[in-house]
Amino acid sequence: MVTKTKQNSPIKEFIIIGRCCCDKVVKYPFYWCEELIDEANKIGLNVIDLKKENFIEEKISKQIKKHNPRYVFLNGHGDDFSAMGFKKSSIITANKNDHLLIGRVAHILSCKTGNFLAQSAMDKGCEAYLGYKDNFYIWFIEEDPKNDVIATMFQEAVNIASKILMNGGEVKEAFEQSQWVYEKNINDCKGRYFNPSISEEMRDNLKDIITALIWNKKHQIYFSTS
Repeated sequence: MVTKTKQNSPIKEFIIIGRCCCDKVVKYPFYWCEELIDEANKIGLNVIDLKKENFIEEKISKQIKKHNPRYVFLNGHGDDFSAMGFKKSSIITANKNDHLLIGRVAHILSCKTGNFLAQSAMDKGCEAYLGYKDNFYIWFIEEDPKNDVIATMFQEAVNIASKILMNGGEVKEAFEQSQWVYEKNINDCKGRYFNPSISEEMRDNLKDIITALIWNKKHQIYFSTS
C-alpha cells in the first residue's frame, strides 16, 4: 500500500506596488493599480501595497529587504536618475540604492527613468526593466479616473505589461503586448478622427490623444538579462 503524504504549499512570491496620488496626473496610475492588485491576488501573489505617505524610500527599502519580492512595480513622477514617490521624494536612485533591484523584475511608470536609472540598475544585476526613456503622457477628460474612458486607453497599455510580468511572462513579451495595445488604440482613435459625424472639439481632442499614445509607444523601452 502506498500512502500519500501531504505536500507543503509552495511559498508565494511577493510583489511590491508603489503608488502615490499627490496630484491630478499620478492619481490615474494610482487608480490603475487596483486592477493589478486584483490580478496579483487572483494568481496567488503576496501584495505589498505601498501607497500615499507610505510610498517613501525608507519603507520600500525595508520591505524589499524583508520580503525579497520578485516584482517591483512603481508609479509616480521621475527623472533620468530617480523614480519618485510621495511628494516627489526619491524612491530608487541610480548609484544610491538601485542595487535594491538586483535579481528583480521592475516595471516603472515614471518619466525618463528608462535612461540612466534603468541602465544603472541593469548594470548592477536587475533581471528585467520596463519603463519609459522620456516623459510619459496621460490624456484624461474626467476628474475621477474611474469614469474616464479616455485614460482607460493608457491604462490598458500599461497594465497589460504588468499582468504579463506577474504571471511569469518575459519582459520582451510584456513590451510587445503593450506596444500592440498602444497601436490598437492609436488606430481606433484615428478611425474616430476621420468620422465625419464627430464635432471639431472632439476631433481636436482626438488629435492630442493620438499624439500622446504615439509618444508613449515610441519612448517605451525594456532591458533584460535573458
